Amino acid sequence: MLLGTSPLRLSFAGGGTDLQEYYENFEGSVVSTAINHFTYVIVTPRQDNSFQVFSSDFQVHFKPTKYNELKPEHGTELAVTVVKSLDFQQGANLMLNSEVAPGSGLGASSSLAVNLVKTISTLKKEKMNNEEIAENAYDIGRNKLNWFIGKQDEYISAFGGFNFIKFKKDKVTVNKIPINRNSLLELEKNLLLFYIGKTRNSSNILREQIKLIREKNQETLNALHHAKELSEEMYSSLSQSNITKFGELLGAGWESKKKFAKGVTNEYVEQLYNLAIKSGAFGGKLTGAGGGGHLLFYCEPSKQKNLIEKMQGQGLKQVQSRFYESGCKVLDLYDFTNP
Repeated sequence: MLLGTSPLRLSFAGGGTDLQEYYENFEGSVVSTAINHFTYVIVTPRQDNSFQVFSSDFQVHFKPTKYNELKPEHGTELAVTVVKSLDFQQGANLMLNSEVAPGSGLGASSSLAVNLVKTISTLKKEKMNNEEIAENAYDIGRNKLNWFIGKQDEYISAFGGFNFIKFKKDKVTVNKIPINRNSLLELEKNLLLFYIGKTRNSSNILREQIKLIREKNQETLNALHHAKELSEEMYSSLSQSNITKFGELLGAGWESKKKFAKGVTNEYVEQLYNLAIKSGAFGGKLTGAGGGGHLLFYCEPSKQKNLIEKMQGQGLKQVQSRFYESGCKVLDLYDFTNP
């Protein structure tokens, strides 16, 4: 029995420039981190060469099915497509679970794709490095399932850590940010994450964004160029262990992001964001493509109590999270039951 875990992520700057429609022409870059919230995959081999999938996130299950009869269906399409893409025909029970609801803006779908690629390849005794895992997971989501996604989430989940990631047409480079530990801990302490309670379908927003990039819409391109510049500035500041500008850059990135496409924000989100700024936050953003999910704020400790009370008063739930150094992992649970 194998247990796969892959971390979720927080993206701080440059999101949107990891879309291939953008970075193949202009190059892209993001500042982001893995966090200590995860997707889980439990795989147990079967003796009858059939596959059975349980997804608690989508509350779906399909009965044991032979490899040649597997079809991607809502809630299990990712597991089935990974099994098919990796040509794993020996049969297995797969149980899928995430710590957050689908569409919550923390990269859960991409994390699960990474997790499945890592776990199934391990079951096949195939060794893939983190880059191969990320690229396989991205190819499955973008090209086989036709998801409108960028590439950063797969790389963050596969590699883990606090990184500056650069995207070029033929190469992705993951650079660990050389911030000292005390500054990193201070930054972590100054970030507050709140769940709005409304998930969204990011594909509609990203579909429109991709369309605007292809059409060379100048407002969208200028906003993406600015987002990339902010990610470079944030990387430079953090590399010098300077977090004083972080909140300002976070807020500036959010202003640019709202110009990517319609639907990134809405009246409800704007009301919450403005209330947070009035309540002590120095800057913030909506995680993921936009429209809903989680709000992230940079707020000094002396003002956090007031901010938390105001957000909770609006019905938002605070989500405790910490930066996470590791990427995707697979544990063989047999080793724990047979010492």
